[in-house]
Amino acid sequence: MEKHYEYLTKLYLRLKGYVVSNLIIHSESQGNSKTEIDIIGIRMPYHLQEDRQVNFHDDLECSNSKIEIIIADVKSTKQLNKVKFNKGLRQDGSSINKLIGWLGCYEEIDNDLVEKFKNYINLHSLTNLNSYAQFEERTQIGYFNFKFTFFCPLLPSWNGNGFKYVNGVQMIDFIWECLNDKKKIDTCSRRYNLNNWNELEVYIKFFKESETKANLDDFINHFSKSSR
Repeated sequence: MEKHYEYLTKLYLRLKGYVVSNLIIHSESQGNSKTEIDIIGIRMPYHLQEDRQVNFHDDLECSNSKIEIIIADVKSTKQLNKVKFNKGLRQDGSSINKLIGWLGCYEEIDNDLVEKFKNYINLHSLTNLNSYAQFEERTQIGYFNFKFTFFCPLLPSWNGNGFKYVNGVQMIDFIWECLNDKKKIDTCSRRYNLNNWNELEVYIKFFKESETKANLDDFINHFSKSSR
């Protein structure tokens, strides 16, 4: 189910206005990679899709004044204490350096900047958090909000303590609000050819073909069968 959870997350972020990719951090050792980051998302502050008429609580707290960059992993564990970035990222300064370089937001990368990112990448160990692990910074090319988090489909809702994350119910509920074609909207047709969704097409069909409001259990049951 891990890949299905990753695609669910990418669909959620795409509908929230993010351009989404993963990132492989390459190794000097032939035949190996250092680590992978499941989610790199970039959202511009003036993103607008009013024609969809989606009025839903913003669990992700998207910035409307800064370019937002999300650095995240998708974790299918049911145990919060196991939610961490991969060791090849969180314990390796050279991997973090490559991540910052790939993002391209800074003209120069020094040790202080790497340590700053490392601190937020190790957000699981930050004891003073009661929100998202994030920081704002103006660089030579713009004003950014860097947000470090996790998408955890199987965890309960965040309880207000420690690092904030997004769970499966939150993603499913928002996607349903965006996609269900039981709700007729004059400004935005929700019935159309789904082929252009490419690798996300099967997930779009899941929501479009649900006779009642889709939920996380439905999603798991449906895609666990298709994985067999």
